[in-house]
Amino acid sequence: MDNKSNESPESIAKEMLIAGETYDAIMSATNLRLKDIKRIQEKEVNPHF
Repeated sequence: MDNKSNESPESIAKEMLIAGETYDAIMSATNLRLKDIKRIQEKEVNPHF
């Protein structure tokens, strides 16, 4: 996934979660903690499904 400098790590992680990427791939691409990724999934991604 292309890491654009104008996108925040949170928005990149959100897109990757929607695309079905693994937590390990998201952590390596965005340098976010697993705790942060799960929070994004719980608060921003899951309510839309």
